[in-house]
Amino acid sequence: MPPLPPFDAGVYTDINPRWSNDGSRIAFLRSTPDRRLQLCLTDGDMDRANALLEPEIVSPDRLYDPQLCRYSSPDTLAWSPNDRHIAFARAEWFQFDDGQRLPGTGIWSFDLHSGRVSALALHPKRYNNLYYYYHTPSWSPNGSYVAFVAEGVNGQRALGIRCVGVQMPKEVAPRFDNYASSDWPVWRRPNPKTGAKQNKGTERPVLTYCQRIFRTSAIRATATLRAIQPGSIAPSECRELWRITPDRYAESEAVRRRAQPRDVVEPLAGQPVWSTRGDRLAYTLTPDPNDYSRYEIWVLDSATGVAKRVSPVGLRGYIAPVWIDKRRVGALSPNGDRFEAVTIDIADRTVRRIGSIDSADCDWSPDRSRIVYASRPTGRVNSPDDPTTLRTLDTHLAPGNRSRN
Repeated sequence: MPPLPPFDAGVYTDINPRWSNDGSRIAFLRSTPDRRLQLCLTDGDMDRANALLEPEIVSPDRLYDPQLCRYSSPDTLAWSPNDRHIAFARAEWFQFDDGQRLPGTGIWSFDLHSGRVSALALHPKRYNNLYYYYHTPSWSPNGSYVAFVAEGVNGQRALGIRCVGVQMPKEVAPRFDNYASSDWPVWRRPNPKTGAKQNKGTERPVLTYCQRIFRTSAIRATATLRAIQPGSIAPSECRELWRITPDRYAESEAVRRRAQPRDVVEPLAGQPVWSTRGDRLAYTLTPDPNDYSRYEIWVLDSATGVAKRVSPVGLRGYIAPVWIDKRRVGALSPNGDRFEAVTIDIADRTVRRIGSIDSADCDWSPDRSRIVYASRPTGRVNSPDDPTTLRTLDTHLAPGNRSRN
């Protein structure tokens, strides 16, 4: 590994903030100019910050990127449903027969009660596959499974799922993916009408993800949303939820209005998030993954399979949807080098501005009353009176005024 750049003590930037499920704490990573990351924790008011682990190199040869303004899933932390464990990525080195070494990543967990660090998903000692980077962990609602994204050196992506307490960390392998283009895993509980139950009578969690289908190199990809239910072969929960072809998407109103003669429309879906009841799925859809002004917010009704665009047509893009209540979704709208936090009314597509934040490295509190975000990095020593460089935006969305979603 090349030598690390020198830096002055006290210079750092806090990134990747994630609220606990009860909204009382924020986990984050402290980043220093020598590319080390340190897992830290602060209270909801950010009055003090505590280091949980020593600083370490996570990605020596690739950028650790927690920003939500991107077309593929970001590097991130994840709280367990009971707020006891924090899942995070850690460097994992591969030794090849010719003596060369390659740094990848595995998924680990920090126990806030005991301080113990344990592995969640690692590669076997002799690894012969292409997915060297495990990242973006996601706990199932019952804590029985951990899903993650497995990525290759050329951008191939597949999903991995570990049954906690049953599989060993090195026994987990990415699911076979003929298209090598599965991303954005998100869990939901199944609709009670499906009757999918475990032996103990609790609902089985269902994993939803985005997948692009490639027929040949000459045919543009089709965007799909799919669902699988670990431990079940029920067709109702292991199926395709929705798809859109390039030709069909090119005929949509938002795409036609901004069409240029040489445009190549190839739909890309991402950032799915389920409503609390699990009956609707909000996600992004774009004809051009590199132009964030083209991103739209769509909502899928899981019962009917009907999807519709809920963001307005215009020159503004909308990313990173979250559910506010059954009538509104929150989102970010890129605006120069900043991002506008907004709410979008699903019925009439009206947008209300909440405020502006520095970056798309952010997280909404569970009650949607605040947004915590990473401020821009600086080269100056941070003040000891300021325990973190994270900042919060008050959304003025009072929990008592929001209906259930």
